[in-house]
Amino acid sequence: MKRPYVHGYHPKENVRLQDQASTLVELLHDDTVYPAGSRVLEAGCGVAAQTDALAKNSPDALITSVDISDVSITEARKKAADAGLANVQFQQADIFNLPFAAEYFDHVFICFVLEHLSRPEEALLAL
Repeated sequence: MKRPYVHGYHPKENVRLQDQASTLVELLHDDTVYPAGSRVLEAGCGVAAQTDALAKNSPDALITSVDISDVSITEARKKAADAGLANVQFQQADIFNLPFAAEYFDHVFICFVLEHLSRPEEALLAL
């Protein structure tokens, strides 16, 4: 039987993910700035714990954040709206079968995702 995914679906876990992201923001995002006009894919955005830093560090890039979970996407949209992030769009999608043309994105950001996948190498090739 497949176990349910636990991250972000419970309010306490959502808070933990946000705390983790804020603790690591300097390490992960301090020098991550995408050029103006860049299209950036955030693969596996979850509840948008990393999205805030991505969007704020690169205000002139378009961030497209995807996650397989509609629950996570709903939470991510709320968080981004509350933060006033205008350069982010969210879409429910499977990273193994993304609904975008090949080479549509200039950059890909993926963090805390691969360890949850049974076929991480295949996921990277799909990106």
